[in-house]
Amino acid sequence: MARNRHGLRVRVALTVTIGALLVAVGLALLLRNTLQLRTSANATIRGDAYLLRVVDLERLAVDAETGLRGDVITRRKLFLSPLRLADRELPGAVGLLERSVAKTGLYASETRHLIAAVDAYIHEYVPRVLALVAHDPAASRSFATTLQGKQRLDTIRSQAANLERELSTRDSIRQQRAHQIANQSVTDAIGALVLLTLLTGVTGGYLGHLADTRERARRSSEQIARTLQESILPEAIAEVAGCELATSFLPGAGPVSGDFYDGFAVSSDAWALIIGDVCGKGAAAAAATAMARWTLRSSLEQGAAPEQALRSLNSVMLGRQGDRRFITAVCMTIRVGRSSARVEIAAAGHPPPVLLRAGCDPEAVNAHGDLLGVFETIRLSAAVLELQTGDALVAYTDGVTDQGPGQRESPERALAGHAGSDADTLVAALERLAQDPPGPHPDDIAILALRFLGSGEPAARVAAEGAR
Repeated sequence: MARNRHGLRVRVALTVTIGALLVAVGLALLLRNTLQLRTSANATIRGDAYLLRVVDLERLAVDAETGLRGDVITRRKLFLSPLRLADRELPGAVGLLERSVAKTGLYASETRHLIAAVDAYIHEYVPRVLALVAHDPAASRSFATTLQGKQRLDTIRSQAANLERELSTRDSIRQQRAHQIANQSVTDAIGALVLLTLLTGVTGGYLGHLADTRERARRSSEQIARTLQESILPEAIAEVAGCELATSFLPGAGPVSGDFYDGFAVSSDAWALIIGDVCGKGAAAAAATAMARWTLRSSLEQGAAPEQALRSLNSVMLGRQGDRRFITAVCMTIRVGRSSARVEIAAAGHPPPVLLRAGCDPEAVNAHGDLLGVFETIRLSAAVLELQTGDALVAYTDGVTDQGPGQRESPERALAGHAGSDADTLVAALERLAQDPPGPHPDDIAILALRFLGSGEPAARVAAEGAR
């Protein structure tokens, strides 16, 4: 058996080595051809740029001739505008053409002749005709003068046309060569791929089977994780009238964990918020998390107080055979009035929410209690608060403060100076604390912030899941 495994490894290694050599040869051929094609393409680009400069220089001469003839015939100075524009643009056009010649390394002599012809036309012939227009209009319109201008312009056009033909011929040859290189590249690639396919076919079936098995397992795992995560966290939580609400969920490294939160209406004028954490990770922890969330939600929607809802969840946890997990959670109910909001809070083994009031330091709410799922009889101490306009509560899971060794800043200190800030800012303050030091975090992080606006009207937005 060991000999068979060794032989398989040798065959796989040999096949992979030969395949790698073929790939290397094929890539070398493709790289060589690609470089040749790039060189050809760059030459074409430089040639096109040169041709544009030639055409631009020819255009200036034509514009000058048009303006000159218009002035000679009509004696209206507005026709001198294109002539003057051509005179101003000539130095720049000449400079661009000379730089194009320097890049291509071609047509230096022909270019000098073209530039000289255009310069002579604009700076010698045109001024002489304009002088005739001023002193002897008939002479400026004479056949000899007009013929001389036409001959000069025809010479410029002929020189430009010759350059265009030469460049076009060179581009045509270059394109034919590029086409041959491209065809050769395809042939080389097909040959290398055929050989590589034949070689990898020896071990491809076995490796493909392994890859398919692994992919099915990965997809199944991702689907399970996605389903579990969807059951843990709500797609969106309800608006709370007169309040601003923000949430955040930052998943930790590794399997699905047990942090959760939710928010929903329990009557026409009351809402409930919950946040909690189930110990452990993986599918079993996620299932317990979903059970905890829906148990709390069901109890609160039926009118139970936060303390009663936590006791109900404790009973359900103790009734789960073989599952010795424990849960920490905070439940809050909010009744909103015009000038204040009454909040009842119960906590079971969970960090109590932080209260922020204007002019006061942030402080943890005096609500605490035992873990859920451990003791038949649990001790819970609830708290009742009156939120005034601008007051806020921020609840969080222990991932905020348990992100590694060393001295950690408290959430109360992290929120100091943020009294009166909006809910998103409060969530962001605890996110910064949770992500210090930066990098992968071992635990999930859930944060929920509620700020009373004092209007008694719904907030302008729905607080959605804040996984950021």
